[in-house]
Amino acid sequence: MNKSGWILGTFGAIAIAAAAALPANAASGPKAKIIALEHKCIQAQTAEQSMACVDKNDVTFYDFMPPLKYAGKEAVKKDLANFFDNAKNVKGEFMELDVVTDGKLGVANSIQHFTWTGKDGKPMAGNFRVTDCLHKVGGKWKIFHSHISVPVDPATGKAVMDAKM
Repeated sequence: MNKSGWILGTFGAIAIAAAAALPANAASGPKAKIIALEHKCIQAQTAEQSMACVDKNDVTFYDFMPPLKYAGKEAVKKDLANFFDNAKNVKGEFMELDVVTDGKLGVANSIQHFTWTGKDGKPMAGNFRVTDCLHKVGGKWKIFHSHISVPVDPATGKAVMDAKM
């Protein structure tokens, strides 16, 4: 075996050993479960599907649309229904998603890109900053606080829906 073959083989063996040393629950641990929930939420097509992601007994949204705060199940559901009643063909994707958790509480910070068709048939798009705070309810991760925002151009005071990273 030549020197480069030996080096590649050694690095390959180290990589396999490192992967084997990962905790068995890494793929199904708290962080993975929060990531899975975030992906479920971004794919929602109705207020009811979105509400499945939240703690219905303790939820607050700071949406980018007024008012400043949507507190409680009914207010949050009304906010979500308002969006889904006025948007069709909603498609969301993560431009960035970071999750931290200690197993009891979790925070998911993301940049999300959405496209949809407005009620008038006009195509719409936007990039949003989202921070979700999660805890367990009945053994399942649920969002109890979500903060959704878009950057604002200080010169005009208007939202910048197509802000880039």
